[in-house]
Amino acid sequence: MMAKVWRERLTYAAMSLFVAWHTLAMVVAPATGTTDVMRGLRVVLQPYLDLFELDNDWDFFAPEVGKDSILRYVIKDAAGVEHSFDTDANLNWFQPSSIWFRAWYLAVVNSPDDFAEEFAALFCREHAELHPVAIAFFEVEEKDYGPLDRLRGKRPKDAEFVTVTEVKSFECPR
Repeated sequence: MMAKVWRERLTYAAMSLFVAWHTLAMVVAPATGTTDVMRGLRVVLQPYLDLFELDNDWDFFAPEVGKDSILRYVIKDAAGVEHSFDTDANLNWFQPSSIWFRAWYLAVVNSPDDFAEEFAALFCREHAELHPVAIAFFEVEEKDYGPLDRLRGKRPKDAEFVTVTEVKSFECPR
């Protein structure tokens, strides 16, 4: 009976220490102070911050929302007709998987030499009924779009509100 009480107390103490440690890490991580105390805490906490990717700036608490960027690909079929697809068109942003897929697609934009060829083969297979000959990837970046634009019937992905940059192109495997 006494062992059970001590085990419960030890578990409670360990959990309390973890909560205190994690709270300290969350407070120290965004702090940019150059005092000796902050530098000392940083040295101790840095491995923990790196492991769980907690090393953020203060804007972590109120981030500035950036412009969106998507991957568009254009498939050219055997007749020379081009078919355009936006990779995020069928993603439901209410589902966590949309975050993963968007990150995978943006990997093509950010590192085309590493990822574009694999995605080119994937999309050529996915659209085999079009008899694809070639595929080109484009980054579509949003420009400023406001409430007045919405009231005028414009959409964020209209040509005047985006910048389209070609990333890479490939021939589709036959």
